[in-house]
Amino acid sequence: MEKLRCAVIGLGMGMGHLRGYLDNSRAKVVGVVDLDEAKVAKGIAEAPEAKGFSDYVEMLKECNPDVVSVALPNFLHEPVTIACLEAGADVLCEKPMSTSLASALRMEQVALKTGKRIFMNLSQRFTQENNAAHELMESGAFGEVYHAYTEWTRRDWIPGFGGWFGQKELSGGGPLLDIGIHKIDMALWLMGRPKPVTVSGITHYQRGVPRAKKENVKFDVEDYATGFVRFENGASLIFEASWAGYQQTYSQQAFKLIGNKGGLEIAEGKNGLDYIYNHEVNGVPLASRLVCDKMHGASSTESLVDCILDDKPFRANMEDGIRMQVILEALYESAARGKEVNIKEEFPTAFALL
Repeated sequence: MEKLRCAVIGLGMGMGHLRGYLDNSRAKVVGVVDLDEAKVAKGIAEAPEAKGFSDYVEMLKECNPDVVSVALPNFLHEPVTIACLEAGADVLCEKPMSTSLASALRMEQVALKTGKRIFMNLSQRFTQENNAAHELMESGAFGEVYHAYTEWTRRDWIPGFGGWFGQKELSGGGPLLDIGIHKIDMALWLMGRPKPVTVSGITHYQRGVPRAKKENVKFDVEDYATGFVRFENGASLIFEASWAGYQQTYSQQAFKLIGNKGGLEIAEGKNGLDYIYNHEVNGVPLASRLVCDKMHGASSTESLVDCILDDKPFRANMEDGIRMQVILEALYESAARGKEVNIKEEFPTAFALL
C-alpha cells in the first residue's frame, strides 16, 4: 500500500500533528524535529520508525518527506515553510500563516514557483459539530447567510507570558491571532468563504502591558480585540477575542450565524459547547440540537494524508490562510488609524487571490 512520507517540525503543538499522521494507516512518519532533545525522544517513542533531528534542513535532506507539518512560533512559519517547499514537500502550516500579510504573500509566491502546496491547520474545520454545521450550510438549510457573530474571551490567561506570544515582532499579534483566528475562520467557512472588503477594528492593551511593566518582561500585543467585517456579497461579521478581561467565566465561547432560511447558535453548555439549529417548518419556529454523532471527526493531519494521496481538496488551503491574514492585518491597521480600512483598495494583490 502506498504510504505518504510525513514529517513534523516543532514538537509542542506538533505532537497533535504527529498523532494525526499515526492515526492514518496510509501515512509513514519519517522525521521529527525539535531543538529540545526530550521532545524529540518523546516523538520517536510514539513514532519508532521516524528519525529525530534538531536541524530541520538536515531532516529535509535525509528523510525526503512528501508533506511536513510546520508547528513553530509564528515568526518561523515563513522561513521554514519556504525551506520545505523548496525541498519538494507540501506543507501543513499552523495558524496563522505568518506574522504579516507581506510574509504570507512571499510564502504564496514560493508555493507557486515550486508547484508545491501550503495547507493550513485551521483546526475548527475538523470537529464533528462543525462538520455537521458545514453540511447544513452546503445543503442550503441556512439559505443566504447574511450575518455572523463570534466570540472567544478569557478571564485571565495570557499564554507564555514574557515569551514570544506577547511580542508582536515574533507573534504578529495577541489573542486575535491566538484564539480569535479560530472563531473568525469558522465564521468565514460556515458563511461560504465570502470576500472581505472593509474592516473596522479596535485593540486594547489594558491588562498585559501594565503587568509586563511590573514584571519587567517584553509584552507589546493587545489583550483584547474586536472588529466588524463587511463582505463583497453584503454579509457582515462581528467578533471579539480576549486573553484577559473581567468576566464571570474562565473562558467564554459563543457563535451565531443568521441566514434567510435558518441559523445556528453555539454557546457554552454543561458538557461543552451546545449547537442549536434554528429554522421553521410550515411557518412554525423550531430550535433543534445539532446531531453529529455519525460525523467523521478525523483530525487535520489524518484527513490531509487521504486528500494528498487521493488528490482531493483539503478543507483549509493557502487562500484561506491569506484571507485570514488580510482580515487580521486590516484590523490592526484600522485600530492604529482609528478608522475603517478598505481591503480592496489597500491590499489589491491579496484581494485578487481571495
